[in-house]
Amino acid sequence: MAVCLFVLSSCSTVLVAQENPDKPAPSTESQDVKPAALVMPNYSQNIALLGTDQRYVDLGTLQTRRRTFFMYGMGVSESYVNNFAENSPAQDNSQFVWSPHVAIINASNHSSFSFQYAPFVVESTSGPSGHQVFHAGNISLGQPIAPNWALQLSSSNTYGSDSSRLLSPLAFDVNKGVPVVDPNSAVFQFNRGNVFSTTNNVGLTWQRSASQAMSFSAGESYFSSLEGGPTSSSTFAQVSYSAAVSPRTSFKVGGNYYHQTFSLGSCDSYGFSVGISRQVGRHINLAVEGGPEFETAPCNKALGGNYGIAISYPLSRRSRVGLTANRSYLTNYLANTQWSDTGVVSYDRQVTESFQINLNSGYARSVRTLAGLGTYVGYFVGADLSWKLSRTIALGTTYRRFEQVSGGPIQGQNVAQISLGWNPLPMRIVK
Repeated sequence: MAVCLFVLSSCSTVLVAQENPDKPAPSTESQDVKPAALVMPNYSQNIALLGTDQRYVDLGTLQTRRRTFFMYGMGVSESYVNNFAENSPAQDNSQFVWSPHVAIINASNHSSFSFQYAPFVVESTSGPSGHQVFHAGNISLGQPIAPNWALQLSSSNTYGSDSSRLLSPLAFDVNKGVPVVDPNSAVFQFNRGNVFSTTNNVGLTWQRSASQAMSFSAGESYFSSLEGGPTSSSTFAQVSYSAAVSPRTSFKVGGNYYHQTFSLGSCDSYGFSVGISRQVGRHINLAVEGGPEFETAPCNKALGGNYGIAISYPLSRRSRVGLTANRSYLTNYLANTQWSDTGVVSYDRQVTESFQINLNSGYARSVRTLAGLGTYVGYFVGADLSWKLSRTIALGTTYRRFEQVSGGPIQGQNVAQISLGWNPLPMRIVK
């Protein structure tokens, strides 16, 4: 499981923008085609919540004027864990998990600022005694800085026991109002001890006209296994141009540059991509992009590629499904990775006012650079059931299976949890 991290705009998270109500309507004499199809990304409508089984908070339901909110809560879980490895007997144990979380969110119809922190404290309740902690924190900002210009900043950091990460709540991104599980949740390995990761991004968007925009972004990611294991890092720069051709369709073209540093060397890559976003019917949103990627030695002197697919589909007022698949050159929870192909699908169903079901599945295929390291392939499947006992308290049950099927010994983990969550309503602290 990965820790739930939210960002305003990056290659790993897709957030919805709302049109600036203070911006004058475009002239009917404009040469743009259907100018209302693109709007200035002045703030995020949906923010994923860190360290909680709540999928996200819709800022539009909080306030339309600038207000500051304090959010807090905690969850407690009892987990039964069955670890297994090829040619080894299963290892069973139970764990108690305590997961408090706090957040400060400032929301307006022009901008947003948020800070979140959530530790996951794990205590063994059977077998050898043990105490483990996994810390996760995030800070982000979205703010117009000039007419037609918007700045977006984000920083996400985690530190602690990797086995605790796998017992924490799943990470979710938000795609057009549909929560989709973070594909890094599929990365699973035994006995890695403490790990550290950080991802930092800066983005700048220029709204050239009502139907045309340019985006500039740069960032870095870093992963380290602190128990004497490998480290990896990646820095990148991207630029893209988007144009709407109808209220339902827009096109995008862009270029990128990556610099990757591994345990025994580094390499560079650069490429470009073209994409299309299309609203199919009244509900389905589809985005597809791809292009070639060129890499230097020692990674690959031949032609590579990159791609991305995102589908969000509210099936009804009570159910929704989302799917994402892409190739990433950023560092995730697996060191010495040249690139990772990931795919996830999530399904939510609000059966009654108090009962909800969430089904998730994902995989990660990572090509690694060091000699002797095979291609890593791992996957997970999960099911979460939640009963709301009151407006702030919910009882839940969870089952998840993680498995590494390539790139080392076949190994995996079955996890069954029962949990109780307490999440009070947001408290307004500044009018």
